[in-house]
Amino acid sequence: MTPYAELVRPDAVHRAVYTDAAVFAAEQERIFRRVWLYVGHESEVPDPGDFILTRLALDEVLLVRQADRSLALLHNRCAHRGARIAVTRRGNARGFHCAYHAWSYALDGALSGVPHEGSYPTGFAGRRAVLGLTRVPRVASYRGFVFASHAVSGPDLPEFLGGLAGAIDNLVDRSPAGTVTAAGGRLQMAYRGNWKMFLENAVDLVHPGFVHASSVAAARREKDIADSPGPAGQTAQMLLSNGLSLEQWDGVPLRAFPGGHVYMGGFYREGVIASERDDPVFQRYRALLVARHGEAGAAAILGVDRFNNIIWPGMTLNSRFQVIRVLQPLAADHTLVTSQLFRLDGAPGEMFELSLRFLNTASSPASLVASDDLEIFERCQQGLNDPANDWIDVSRGLLRDRLEADGSRSAPGITELAMRAQLRAWRACMTDEQ
Repeated sequence: MTPYAELVRPDAVHRAVYTDAAVFAAEQERIFRRVWLYVGHESEVPDPGDFILTRLALDEVLLVRQADRSLALLHNRCAHRGARIAVTRRGNARGFHCAYHAWSYALDGALSGVPHEGSYPTGFAGRRAVLGLTRVPRVASYRGFVFASHAVSGPDLPEFLGGLAGAIDNLVDRSPAGTVTAAGGRLQMAYRGNWKMFLENAVDLVHPGFVHASSVAAARREKDIADSPGPAGQTAQMLLSNGLSLEQWDGVPLRAFPGGHVYMGGFYREGVIASERDDPVFQRYRALLVARHGEAGAAAILGVDRFNNIIWPGMTLNSRFQVIRVLQPLAADHTLVTSQLFRLDGAPGEMFELSLRFLNTASSPASLVASDDLEIFERCQQGLNDPANDWIDVSRGLLRDRLEADGSRSAPGITELAMRAQLRAWRACMTDEQ
């Protein structure tokens, strides 16, 4: 295998980064077991004993609200024979109990009971302290969004989030009550392609007019639907927005931060999906924001118009529509994407309906947009298995990148700045440069 540092050039990346099983295995150790990854939201575990079954990279874990209201993340694996402890998506428990040999555990994972303990060897009682459910060493919450890391040391969560902490701030600040609640369940999509393809595509501004051409054409044929105020109008407006010309896409800004975090500017301009609206629902909502933040504060919050904020390497976040998408790499050519929706506490119910329609249109298994993207990812994966050419070009817009005072880089939309930033972060993690 070529050294990892040689797999990423300033203007190209080796296909092994997407196809090689050994590279994927190394990524799990060097990236996904070191960085902070999203595991859940505090609103999903509001009371002591509440738990949800979630994932930290490839590991199944339990996010548990403790008796003192702190959070713990426990591996869902009995310390005896390795059986899964919890099998339900969520619940409330006084403790955990293994169905195999009835070992039991407290909410913090400590071993609390073993049937017929006297049958175990002398000294077993002294080992009880190390026979609990294994705890993930670091768990932290930022504005209610809970992240965890397998690494016992490293940057704290705010430092890791860096310039993308503002995307979470903006999502929560849009709530008239100052809090958001996970609602509406979760949607999952799997595709036979590498995990990096999803994150790169999310901020690729050349592909929409080509990959999504059929849905754009359908929306144009039914332009009167896009002018209607109902849910169908919102869907049509979203599909039409992918039909910008390349010159228009080039006016959408991109920003890339150290660590691979990136975002693109907004491009929803008309109708119910515009950032500022005149309809009665939005005006009622805006008045509630003004009551909490003042006119200038509300205007500043609503003025943040971004799309697909990427917290690398694990998630994307759309603060305007309160939707996140979490990646779980399963293999070099297999990725699971889970979408989660949030309710703005205190906002009119119609605002949640707007977010729900956004999720279904853009990120659900039935989405015309998402199905196009997943098909392209699989075509790319299949093509990259062909050794005809080892290198993938990522040079578009290379000379347009501008270094900002805060260490981030910016450029207009017709550039592969975001891909290069993510690949720089990949190279740094894989070679211990950061």
